[in-house]
Amino acid sequence: MTKLVKLLSLVLILSAVGCRTPKNITYFQNLHDDTVFAVNAAESEIRLNEGDKVSIIVSCRDAEVARMFNLLTVTQNFGSTNTNRMSYYTVDNEGNIDFPIVGKIAVKGLKRSEVCSIVKEKLISSELIRDPVVTVEFVNMHFDILGEVARPGRYTIDHDRITVLDALGMAGDMSILGKRCNLKVVRTENEGTKIFTIDMTDGDSILNSPAFYLRQNDVVYVEANNFRKRQSIASGNTAYSPSFWISVASFCMSVYVIFIR
Repeated sequence: MTKLVKLLSLVLILSAVGCRTPKNITYFQNLHDDTVFAVNAAESEIRLNEGDKVSIIVSCRDAEVARMFNLLTVTQNFGSTNTNRMSYYTVDNEGNIDFPIVGKIAVKGLKRSEVCSIVKEKLISSELIRDPVVTVEFVNMHFDILGEVARPGRYTIDHDRITVLDALGMAGDMSILGKRCNLKVVRTENEGTKIFTIDMTDGDSILNSPAFYLRQNDVVYVEANNFRKRQSIASGNTAYSPSFWISVASFCMSVYVIFIR
């Protein structure tokens, strides 16, 4: 009888452990109200790289003059009039764009605001336009988020700054089956591919990570937790459910009653 009591006690303990509240779900577990995070301005804003596309629109008082610097693509629709659509500039392998009349402009490594300033400066210094207004917008920039999130996929970058928290928000956040302590950011640079690991439960790990601010073409991957991985096997999570251990206890009691007595 004593052995049976010990067995049942063990079963109850294992069942209680299976029912405990996980502590690795909440983000920013070690941050307080007075926590200050210093933004690294050099790393926070998106900078242009080879292959990126940007839309540059020049306007001024003389619309005819401004039109010379705006790329237009003419599209022809059957049964209707032709329509004009603003085109874009692609950063070449040398980090330049070929701007009308002005020529080559080096833009690799520049922020969107810096591209505006340099184009405006060249137009004025060349005495082409006295009062230019230059607007620069990203065209094809994106990041990918994969794994255990509500809406995995490719998302457009339309802001100068985007954080890993923004990425999770756009994708509907991690699912409850996501491994919060092992989020990966895969980044391809000229020297090769880098992988950054972020523990989303640790505020310091999040805010001080080099990958806190995402860049174009980054891939964010949310790894599945062990429960999710075990679901790939038919009975993978059976031994972790309280009902399983209750059934074991019931079976042991039946065996005791039938054979021992």
